[in-house]
Amino acid sequence: MTLRQPDITYIFRKGVPTNFSIEKLFDTLLAHFEKSGAKVRRLELPHISKGIVSVLRNVWFVARQPKSGILHITGDVHYATLLCPFYKTIITIHDCVVLQRGTGFKRLVMRILWFGLPVRLASAIVVISEQTKHELLKTVAVPKEKLSVMPNFVDPGFAFSKRPFAREQPRILHVGTTLNKNLPRVIAALRDVPCVLVIVGQLSPAMQQNLQQHGVRYENFVGIDDATMVGLYRGADIISFPSTYEGFGMPILEGQAVGRPVLTSNLEPMRSVAGPGGALLVDPQSVDSIRDGFLRLIGDEFLRARLIAAGQDNVSPYTLEAVAASYLALYRGLDERVLPSRG
Repeated sequence: MTLRQPDITYIFRKGVPTNFSIEKLFDTLLAHFEKSGAKVRRLELPHISKGIVSVLRNVWFVARQPKSGILHITGDVHYATLLCPFYKTIITIHDCVVLQRGTGFKRLVMRILWFGLPVRLASAIVVISEQTKHELLKTVAVPKEKLSVMPNFVDPGFAFSKRPFAREQPRILHVGTTLNKNLPRVIAALRDVPCVLVIVGQLSPAMQQNLQQHGVRYENFVGIDDATMVGLYRGADIISFPSTYEGFGMPILEGQAVGRPVLTSNLEPMRSVAGPGGALLVDPQSVDSIRDGFLRLIGDEFLRARLIAAGQDNVSPYTLEAVAASYLALYRGLDERVLPSRG
């Protein structure tokens, strides 16, 4: 018997050059399902989520769209389900960082709009890590039958690529410049270390001044395409990811997939994503710990080889096919579920 292919509308946040990880992930997933014969549609919200007016405009935009099949809110705009209570909806929650913004009444409103109401109205909730699941359950009550953990996958373009290590002046790739990406401590840790720090993300004037004051040689890339990003990983000697907060930590897996030693935080979910022995773990709050980690990676060929081998083993299950199969099972489960009609 041939199973009916699902009908899915993917809802994306308004695209901006500095935010692209969610879009990249689900555009790849969308293309995969389209090739397999599913009916898919991509819907991008018209407004960046800045203030209650833009949020309400986005909610109204989704409410006015023709709806069939399943609505899948791909992340960061969970509130998009607010006027769709009688449709089959999935929300993928990548992290709970939005709750760190604002205080008092503003934080309460964001908690209700991003988590409280959407979680209650959605048919299914997907989180990308056990850490995000833990944070979500601390925030709102989620019925067990609604909640699934599905990790992200590594884009097939991130394939193993051998590269001789440039010990005299290694290229250290650091992806992201937001506060949690910990760039100021990385800069401080690399003072007087011969290297090139390759930074992906917008640099503020203060960050540029910090780099100059610490004498760190650097290159900066903003708004690059997927091919350029893969090229930066292949051209790197070390992947720097000592983040202070993540919902998952894709650069860890991308670095492992390409075959580069990864330095990341001894925190969840980075520790679990890296896998046993798959990365050098450091204290992200300590400049000395980060510096010692970089120096060990630069100076110890056998350590690098062990990390690369363990990383290759760790990354192997994180495939597009495996994650797509998990989502397909969820879609088909929702298709079989009877929900109230709008009439």
